[in-house]
Amino acid sequence: MRSRIALAFVLLFSCSMLTCRVYRLRIPKNATVHFANVNNNVCKKLKEKVVFYGIFVDSKYTNTWTDYDITSTMDSVQKAMTWIEDQARQRGVNLDVVIDFHNDDGTLPLESNFTRKTLSATLFSRNGPRLLDKWADKIAKDALKTYGPDTIDLAATKLKPKDRDKLIARLRDIHGCDNVGLVYFINNYYTNEISLAMHTSATSTPEYAIVSYKNPGTIAHEYLHLFGAIDLYISPFDRGKASRKRKQVAMERFPNEIMAFAHRSIDSLDVSTLNEYMIGWRNELLEEDRKLLVRGKYKVAKY
Repeated sequence: MRSRIALAFVLLFSCSMLTCRVYRLRIPKNATVHFANVNNNVCKKLKEKVVFYGIFVDSKYTNTWTDYDITSTMDSVQKAMTWIEDQARQRGVNLDVVIDFHNDDGTLPLESNFTRKTLSATLFSRNGPRLLDKWADKIAKDALKTYGPDTIDLAATKLKPKDRDKLIARLRDIHGCDNVGLVYFINNYYTNEISLAMHTSATSTPEYAIVSYKNPGTIAHEYLHLFGAIDLYISPFDRGKASRKRKQVAMERFPNEIMAFAHRSIDSLDVSTLNEYMIGWRNELLEEDRKLLVRGKYKVAKY
């Protein structure tokens, strides 16, 4: 009887702007492995109707958003989301990405400075993720003012919703859609900066992305992160030989993977079978993909 019981365990991914490191847990025999990135948080499966909500942000230590910068970035967002829809359609997945920007046409950047001047310096400082959350919440609070006072009655709870929670709740109501991907744009196009997705495997705070550049590959890469996709390239965080070997195998097996080669032209890229599973385009993880993530013959959850 015991052998028929599927115990659920979560394989946690620690996601940074460079990599998603896999922490391998001791998993009892006959257990079913669940991945914290998959079908979780606000952005669950990347199918049916989903929302891309972008906010342009000016700060003292980034380039100011010009009309040209905003227009060209919006064009890149359209190209990135069209590419994702095309990838879904090629796999027989119904997907409609609704693109929305703060202030509708995106011509009104909000202002907020990073605590440590730049995105990367803030992230790598003490309590960096918490400081970024504070920055993101301040912007979300300002963005909410566009929509006027909230008339929806909130259920009594001891938990105070964050401003990101409130903004996403309003956008869900406006678009009639649960899956809302929140993306902040900062203008670092001519500098050496990072882009990243936060809280992609969390359960108590909504995920969001911060994008420094306007190339479609980077935009699509970070948006896919929000729906559970994981990085498959070797980074400085992959210090163990086994981890680097698995990434090397993944890069050779998926030579056009957007989660490994986002800097290339987006038209030359695709989504691997491994990340198809992560974002909900595939119900079951292929055996050869499972070996890249889980040691041993453990069952992996089907969705």
